Amino acid sequence: MKSFHAISKRVVLGLLLATPFAGSVSGQTTAPPPAPKKVPTSATPQMIDEAIRRSQARTAKEREQGIPEQFGSEEPFTKTN
Repeated sequence: MKSFHAISKRVVLGLLLATPFAGSVSGQTTAPPPAPKKVPTSATPQMIDEAIRRSQARTAKEREQGIPEQFGSEEPFTKTN
């Protein structure tokens, strides 16, 4: 009977010590992180227009410089407006 009494004291003591910490942890809430912006899986009309403008700008630049068009060359698009 002594061992049961000693064990029950330890259980009660453990619960008393853990209760204040459990209350403070459960009271803390954090906002979930913002959802990542979805990347379009298909081209939008704006994306298509930009690709056409890039292609036309590259072609015009290469014609002015007398360089034959080289496919696969990518350079950043610069607005002419």
